[in-house]
Amino acid sequence: MNQIVEVLMKRDGLTRREAEKVLRRVKEGFNPQTDDPEEVLAYEFGLEPDYIFDLLF
Repeated sequence: MNQIVEVLMKRDGLTRREAEKVLRRVKEGFNPQTDDPEEVLAYEFGLEPDYIFDLLF
């Protein structure tokens, strides 16, 4: 399971389906050519850059 999904479930009390939906929404709006993944992680999820690969893949 994606670590961002795990965090959202544990920290925010989301179901797996809800957490996957949030992650999917952010990934769909993410443009790797113009968006800084570290900023997206911080702004959208309140997470540090350690989760960058979970956002990108």
